[in-house]
Amino acid sequence: MASWGDYHAVSGAGWNLFWRIPDPKAGGLEIWWADFMGKRVLWKGSQPFAIVPYHHPLKPTGSSSEPPPPEFTFKDGLGAKCTGAPFTALKWWAPNAWNGSVWTAPVDTQAVQVDVEAQTSFDPASLTVTAKFQCGWYQYVHRWEFNSYGEIHVELGMGGQLHPVNPDKAHVHHMYFRIDLDIDGFSSDVFEVFTHHGFDDTALADEWRVEAAQGKHLLDPTTARKFRIRDLVSTVATNVEPRGYEIEIPAQGGTDSHSTADVWATVYRGNNVDQGETVGTANCGDKELDGIASGPLDTTTGSDIVAWVVVRHHHEPRLHTEEATFLPYHYEGFHLTPRAFSVLRPEDRQGDPEHPPRDG
Repeated sequence: MASWGDYHAVSGAGWNLFWRIPDPKAGGLEIWWADFMGKRVLWKGSQPFAIVPYHHPLKPTGSSSEPPPPEFTFKDGLGAKCTGAPFTALKWWAPNAWNGSVWTAPVDTQAVQVDVEAQTSFDPASLTVTAKFQCGWYQYVHRWEFNSYGEIHVELGMGGQLHPVNPDKAHVHHMYFRIDLDIDGFSSDVFEVFTHHGFDDTALADEWRVEAAQGKHLLDPTTARKFRIRDLVSTVATNVEPRGYEIEIPAQGGTDSHSTADVWATVYRGNNVDQGETVGTANCGDKELDGIASGPLDTTTGSDIVAWVVVRHHHEPRLHTEEATFLPYHYEGFHLTPRAFSVLRPEDRQGDPEHPPRDG
């Protein structure tokens, strides 16, 4: 019988991978050992915690103050702190605005839905793993989509209900994703930052810079900043650059005193901070990530790199209208895009020459 912590193999769209929920009340869904076309891409991916600072709420007479001062911030998920809540696995068919423990998943296989979709005229084939979690009065949906182009689309959905005491107080969901990309192996990867300098022909227009040190990074839409983890060894052909995966993050919100960067580049350590469990101890923020993202990166032979990626959403409640009863699911996420990782097969190309579109 399936139980919490089991690894479950799934496949589709050229991918083979495993999913796992190690604890029904902790950090949610994990993706393990994702291989595309027989080549390792992802060792482990997860969204183990969220940091949620509120605009300082006034304390109603006779009520408790949540989140508590002086930080007014929850750390939810794995190692919940500051009166935050763990991610509690629900049956995947649980309704929005969960109501009662009858919807709590008794086994891990009831918490996860796996969908395999065939290619269409508009989209590649895909393998999607989705799970739903209760977090206080909120619901979070963890969704990982792997498609036949080799892309990974990672999303977190927000639903449930508004704060029961302060439903009018705006807040920010800072969602932290731990991405352990192992491009064809774990020990020979480098971390790179992309900058678009402009369209002046006298200047270098686009540049990838290899980082020699661990550390934190900020998005910069003016330079189209993105990030890449690239292998130093493997390639699809002798005249093609080594394989890599780009990390492309939409800029939906800014940093603040509790969530201080968009990406951390670090190396695998395997301790509790590395997994995100003890993040939030100091000030309900991400200060602990600075401590592990410290030290050199090997630019000559490569390192075993782990990236922390933050996706943000500023939530201004619609408490008297659309969100008065429940929060319609809202999704935010980012993309992992292959570069020089594979050559698309003829069957991956869109269109059917034997059945072309009708005229008119």
